[in-house]
Amino acid sequence: MNFEEKLEQKKWELTEEEFEKNADEIFAELSLCAEKSPNPTFVFVGGQAGSGKSALVAREYNDMQGNAIIIDQDELRTKFPKEKYEKIHEQYTEREEFLILKPYIQKMIYAIKDRAIAGGYNLIVESALRSIRIFIDFINDLNAHGYESKLSVLSVPEVEGNISMLTRYCYYLQKDGECRRNTRIDPVAVQKITENMQTLDDAGLFQDIAVSIRGEERDSLPVEVYSKRKEPQISPVEAYKKAQIEAFKQTKRNFPDRYEEIRVVLAEYGETEQLQKLETIKKSFEEKEKEME
Repeated sequence: MNFEEKLEQKKWELTEEEFEKNADEIFAELSLCAEKSPNPTFVFVGGQAGSGKSALVAREYNDMQGNAIIIDQDELRTKFPKEKYEKIHEQYTEREEFLILKPYIQKMIYAIKDRAIAGGYNLIVESALRSIRIFIDFINDLNAHGYESKLSVLSVPEVEGNISMLTRYCYYLQKDGECRRNTRIDPVAVQKITENMQTLDDAGLFQDIAVSIRGEERDSLPVEVYSKRKEPQISPVEAYKKAQIEAFKQTKRNFPDRYEEIRVVLAEYGETEQLQKLETIKKSFEEKEKEME
């Protein structure tokens, strides 16, 4: 981060009083339908951007009978005090907004965690697993307070996550006439998932590590295909990679139709940059298809 970016962060920084008031309001909203648990559980949901982590969060939430506080980092951005957030949203690009609010989000995640521990609430946190540094102390603290912890990762082929990002982009494009969502193709982020899974496994922070794949139908919830607790002889990373191969079969069946649907929408809105990304994704798909033959 350069000097100018740090100055912008400082410009929008909340006072401690403003932050605590904001944290209380957010926690009250997130915990509205949750009940205290005598044996609280923490689930860390991970996966590539565009993989469908929200659906995995929904399944884990269902498994808890709807009794959990969910921390969605993207959603937390919009919980920044309204008047200030609207000004940031108007003045900056999506990337700049992310950088400005990054310290706020990281601090808010810990503030919600502390309130959840104090109340004995189940907790679900969603992450792209690109960086886990800020979560190590977070997870250790939950474990120290007696939480049952689980890492739940959604395994999709890289090309699947990328085309799903453009599907989501088109949804907002048609809904709002514009979309500020990130559609950056980031192979490093994909590589980081397995690296960080291995790091977390080696650290022994979780009582279980599970891998899931998408359901067969578009609206169906992900299906768990591996649990370290049940299959300790198989490593989580090995299971994740094996699941990617299986999941590509589904991508292969659906890709041509999805590609054409996205291409039509992007062309209609004159989205030249996104069309170029779509062609890059198509090329990656064709290369993967040949590799799998």
